[in-house]
Amino acid sequence: MVVIEIGPQQVQYDFSNHVALVTGGTKGIGKAIVSALLHAECQVVVSYSSDEKSAQQFLTSLSAKHSQRTLLLRSDVSVPQEVESLFSTAQKEFGQPVSMVVNNAGILNQGNFSELSEANWDRTLAVNLKGPFLVGQQLLKSRMNGATMVNISSVGGQTGGPKAPDYSASKAGLISLTRSLARLGAPDNIRVNAVAPGWIKTDIFDAEQLENLEIKAQNEIPLARLGTPDEVARSVMFLLSQESSYLTGHCLNINGGMYFG
Repeated sequence: MVVIEIGPQQVQYDFSNHVALVTGGTKGIGKAIVSALLHAECQVVVSYSSDEKSAQQFLTSLSAKHSQRTLLLRSDVSVPQEVESLFSTAQKEFGQPVSMVVNNAGILNQGNFSELSEANWDRTLAVNLKGPFLVGQQLLKSRMNGATMVNISSVGGQTGGPKAPDYSASKAGLISLTRSLARLGAPDNIRVNAVAPGWIKTDIFDAEQLENLEIKAQNEIPLARLGTPDEVARSVMFLLSQESSYLTGHCLNINGGMYFG
């Protein structure tokens, strides 16, 4: 049993016999999830789409111990062949198949609805929804008893988002996809759940946006603050672990009480 420390809390997990795939895992929430998995002795495949500089900075930030258990791969999760390659390369590198998946890769671009192009709509849906579909298809094909998947949705998928309706639509669809995959995976004891973060303090926001959100949070969120990537990571670890062995098809809200549905 390994005691891992995430933020101020200690949680016990031992994932030493598992290989995990985290898409979009070099920044923000994804990076916090990867860190938690590595501290639990997991072997982790981390995919990223295009930001080579950030990906390499992420890799060099790891300790020698953790970098030996990390495989960094560039991949477009909306392309079937590239998703298949993530799974086959993981098997070849670590000598065992992927048994844990976190679909975190996503696109968020805010703007006026009237100016949202069809191309941007299609690209957002391709990465945010088609990607998890393709990844989920690969995991379910394995028929691996006890495998787990967690999809990173958003409160925007539950309440709608006037500044990014393409993002909100994709995240709403992801919650529904989670429930479908949970039903499909159940005969093989493959569990599929989702988390829906609210306002989380990540580098997706610039300094001015964060300052404004922190002010709004005091008035609009019952817990009166923004969340942190580590708080999302702790919930994801619970859903991946056998501590949640009777939980599937569920969407866990991590939003400080801003939405209770």
